[in-house]
Amino acid sequence: MRDEIVEHLDRDPFVPFRIILTSDQGYDITNPHLVALGETVMHVMQPKSNRYAILWLNQVASLEVLETAN
Repeated sequence: MRDEIVEHLDRDPFVPFRIILTSDQGYDITNPHLVALGETVMHVMQPKSNRYAILWLNQVASLEVLETAN
């Protein structure tokens, strides 16, 4: 799953996506610069905040591309 996340983060132009965990909790990734990706864990910062979520990559169930306004 890590390779798929890297693919989504490296798209040019970037396309926002959602990470769905095995708990069904979702995290929207709207800016690739707000994500720090390690080998087994990732940190997702909330925009304009000091808050962040720590996601274990073995708990990522799926990725969804978010609808974008044209």
